[in-house]
Amino acid sequence: MGVLCSGFGSDADAQPVNLRIREVSGKVSVSWPTGLRLVQPEFMTNLSAGKWQDLGGPTESTNLVKVIAPGQAFYRLRFLIPRIQTQPIGQSLATGGSVSLNVAAIGTAPLTYQWRKDGVNVGGQTGAVYSLNAVSVSDAAGYSVMVANPVGVVTSVVAVVTVTNAPTAAPPQGIYVGNFAGQTNGGFAALFRTNGPGIVLAHNIALIEGVFATNIAVALNGDIAAVGEKLGKVTGNIGPDMLEGAMTATNGVTVAFTATRKPGAGIHQSNAGFYAGTFGGLLTGGAFFILAADGTAFTFLTSPTLGSGGAFGTIDPSNSFAAIAAYTLPGATVPALIDISGTLNSVGHVFSGTYTLSGLRLGTFSLIRIVVP
Repeated sequence: MGVLCSGFGSDADAQPVNLRIREVSGKVSVSWPTGLRLVQPEFMTNLSAGKWQDLGGPTESTNLVKVIAPGQAFYRLRFLIPRIQTQPIGQSLATGGSVSLNVAAIGTAPLTYQWRKDGVNVGGQTGAVYSLNAVSVSDAAGYSVMVANPVGVVTSVVAVVTVTNAPTAAPPQGIYVGNFAGQTNGGFAALFRTNGPGIVLAHNIALIEGVFATNIAVALNGDIAAVGEKLGKVTGNIGPDMLEGAMTATNGVTVAFTATRKPGAGIHQSNAGFYAGTFGGLLTGGAFFILAADGTAFTFLTSPTLGSGGAFGTIDPSNSFAAIAAYTLPGATVPALIDISGTLNSVGHVFSGTYTLSGLRLGTFSLIRIVVP
């Protein structure tokens, strides 16, 4: 078998990469240097044809072994341009508050980041997280981030940060958890704070619908109103100890809920907050998490295949979490039970774990805390 190593990276301009080609038990072994992470190995048998064939899907490995017909073949690695999976979320907060803007991206490493304020590069802000502390009115702007690697660059959406003078009075705040009337799976969790909009994660199994909203405005009297990602609506009133309201699904059905305010002190007081990120594997989507100081946690995920769903669990003193969420899969009439298990890294405030259905791992997730109560 004649093999020619073609050491270029992409159709776009890129740095050369040397490939090692050898025979292993009658098969072709292609290997490449470490440090590139996500790449797409490809081959062709006729350069004049100009059509490369994939040797499997994009991989983070550094080698693969394939059966290729005898004859001459040409090999390359195609670098994958950056793709943003989680966009930064704009927020409105009062002077003196803090906000973290986050982006999650994939593509062939190394990925570089450059944050921009109203279209102008911000010096020193070259990480996946941009934190603004003790904000003033001058920090109000539209923030975006450019993510680049050797073959391309992508720019995030603009996250608008609004800064107002601190009010003399404030609406109720804290983490509230509860259930919908007659509900046995799913639930309702919300986080409200004085220096930014509220966040709601809610799933009602009877409606086969959830609400995920990070834009909830809270009036001084505690009234709330928000529209979720699928245009489901949440309305209600926050009191010092109780939140009462209703969720109206996109089909017009309204279901009431009641939630109680969790204590602000507890074993996980330093870890409490709103976590966000993505999950991938057999299925992909967005994953979110609200954790109270006493360890009560509500996890919520949304996927083009699964739809949305959520479930309560508890993070124990060893930082482990387990819950079972019910999802009505496409074409099914009986909800499927998905096991959610994870571990909290209380130093980095990262929550990671797996989703499993009947022993089959659907995907893994990794979430970072982006809002502190």
